[in-house]
Amino acid sequence: MVKYKKIFKKAEEEKIEALELKIKKSNNFSFSFFNNEINSYKMSNSFVISARGIYNGKMGTADSEKYDKNTMDYIIARIKENAMLMDSEDEPLIFKGSKAYKRKNVFNKKLAATSAEEKVKKIKSLDKAIKKASDLITNVETHYYEAAEEYTILNSYGLKLTSKTNYALVYSSATADDETGETKVQTAYRFITDLDNIDEKIFAQEIVEKTISQFGSTPCASGKYKSVFSPKVTGALLSALLSNISAEQVQKKSSLLADKLGQKICSSKITVTESPLKRNPFFRYFDDEGVATYDKILIKNGVLQTYVYNLQTAHKDGVESTGNGYKARGKIDIGLVNVAMKPGRLNQQQLLEKLGKGIYIDEISGTHSGLHSQSGNFSLIASGFMIEDGKKGRPVALITIAGNIFDVFNDVIAVGNDVELQTDGYEVPSILIKQIAISGV
Repeated sequence: MVKYKKIFKKAEEEKIEALELKIKKSNNFSFSFFNNEINSYKMSNSFVISARGIYNGKMGTADSEKYDKNTMDYIIARIKENAMLMDSEDEPLIFKGSKAYKRKNVFNKKLAATSAEEKVKKIKSLDKAIKKASDLITNVETHYYEAAEEYTILNSYGLKLTSKTNYALVYSSATADDETGETKVQTAYRFITDLDNIDEKIFAQEIVEKTISQFGSTPCASGKYKSVFSPKVTGALLSALLSNISAEQVQKKSSLLADKLGQKICSSKITVTESPLKRNPFFRYFDDEGVATYDKILIKNGVLQTYVYNLQTAHKDGVESTGNGYKARGKIDIGLVNVAMKPGRLNQQQLLEKLGKGIYIDEISGTHSGLHSQSGNFSLIASGFMIEDGKKGRPVALITIAGNIFDVFNDVIAVGNDVELQTDGYEVPSILIKQIAISGV
């Protein structure tokens, strides 16, 4: 990182009180098959240097997608210009560093060393296996996306942190037509660090069964139903609930969990943790402000244990940052990494047996417009299956589930052990709840 030293020297000469640089280098590789014919293939590299600096008591920022002889002057000028335009009353903060960091090597050398030809061959074989799994499958599209990233933070106080990660995501979409002309589409995905992580037969069977099981789906009668939510549904609703533990929302009085520390906010069946140090694609040992991350309990047996802070919100409350400062929408916001709900003892079939009679909600959509995280109210399009005698019955679709996320998690009777890692980093199981209001026919 010697080449960046002159930026810090220049910043000091230009009366910038403290400077922070974030350097991201990314290598991406992606391709896809449609009906076993390759229809896209792309390799790309990216470089971004983001800077923050304190000038005249204000924080200024600058970004550049290249580093050449003009970059230093550009960054310094933009920081000064941006700082002069800032009217925020927040105290500008650049972190000097945590006492200790729990560094781990999570870069998978085997994935990086595997040739592109081998990856293409494996995904082509998977795509073919899905198509062959049922005569009802008419179209299959399978995508492979691989990312490797090196992320470095440097600042005027001597802080130097670097993390190197890589992972791959395999995603398939299957279309099926039945004899009546009805068409159904379903998807499946896997995060992998090794091509051997995917069992073609199991993956193909999963997506095909999901697709053809939807044939004949119709709305159910409107009413209140005892229900099991799939891991995907659990994760979406839990994400909305946990937005309320952001210290920023609490300080703005826009969180329904303000003044709820140490109080019961969910069913005693619910324990939720954040584990940024877990070895998976979402691993982070420092946040975007250079604060060391650590594993923590957010909710224990239904009781709220902590709010989560970045540097600014921690400064306002006179506490230490919890290492949850992440850049979003151009500013340092508050985020969660590797959230997990503690699994129970029952598998999904046992949850359905415990349910007995009701409904299994497999998919929801419309969370961006139909779910208000601060009030907790939601009205979402959903699909799933009626449950009779503890078994999946006829498929249902074109229904709407409505309620409140706080009521949902207070109504949890049991938690499953069918944990799935979602694409947003939430690792959650199915849950059984007392009731959900459904609008159908």
